[in-house]
Amino acid sequence: MKESASLEVIGMQEEVNFPKKGIFNLISKTDTGAYNSAIDCCHTEEKTNEKGKKELHFILLSPQHGDYSGKIHKTTNYRVKKVRSSNGIDTYRYQIKLKMELNGRCFKTTFNLSDRSKMRYAVLLGRKMMAGRFLVDVSKNRKLKT
Repeated sequence: MKESASLEVIGMQEEVNFPKKGIFNLISKTDTGAYNSAIDCCHTEEKTNEKGKKELHFILLSPQHGDYSGKIHKTTNYRVKKVRSSNGIDTYRYQIKLKMELNGRCFKTTFNLSDRSKMRYAVLLGRKMMAGRFLVDVSKNRKLKT
C-alpha cells in the first residue's frame, strides 16, 4: 500500500467517466462507509447466450437521468453478491467490473448494480476502489475539478 503522503486527495463529490459505456461527466459521491462502489441500473436480466453461457443484460442509469441512453449492455463476467444495507437488510445484487476514469486515471473496479433513481447521486465510490489510490477530504466538493 502507498504511503498516505503520496495518495491523491479527492472530495465528497467527483466527476467520473465510463468511456466504454458512453457515460461522461457523471457526478459521483465518495462513500467511505460503503465497501464496494455502486452505479444506478434500471434493468437487469440473466439470459443464456448463443454459446449456452449465462449472460447479464443491464441498462445503466434511470430513464429520468439526463445521461440515460436505454442501451442494453451485456457481460458474462458478473456475479451475484449478498449486500447488507446501512439499515441491516440483506439484498442480492449483481456485481460487474467497469472501466472508470477519475481525474484522467483509468482503472477497473467492481460496481454493484442497484436502483439509485431516488438517490441524489447515480454513482457511489466505495472504499475498495479508493484503497491505495486516494484519500478523502470531506470538506472538499469536486476536489479534482480545480
